[in-house]
Amino acid sequence: MKNPTGPLRPYQVLATLVGLNLLFVFAAAIFQRTTDDTSWWNRNDNLILVIDQVHGVLFMGLLVLIAVLSTRNKWSPGFTISTMLLATIPFVSFWAERRTTQKVHADNPQPAQRAV
Repeated sequence: MKNPTGPLRPYQVLATLVGLNLLFVFAAAIFQRTTDDTSWWNRNDNLILVIDQVHGVLFMGLLVLIAVLSTRNKWSPGFTISTMLLATIPFVSFWAERRTTQKVHADNPQPAQRAV
């Protein structure tokens, strides 16, 4: 049987990266619309486009990791879908990662280690 907590660390790292990237993408969208054409945000729209595309690829990877965790931990469809949806909301995505981590740990208690 595969380790149900195996993909947890990659999920945590990717969820954090996607969450930070999401904040940047939202900020860039706001600043591009609210600043003049000479602002950094508008002069570097090609860079922001690349960061946007990287965000899309990272988010797809995050969805795959959520699906793997869901399958290995036998999550309900509601929990799986809500985890995927919450990952799309700035700031809430960080809470969703913590919620998922706590659920995986609660569903897979580690045996107590003896002190040496």
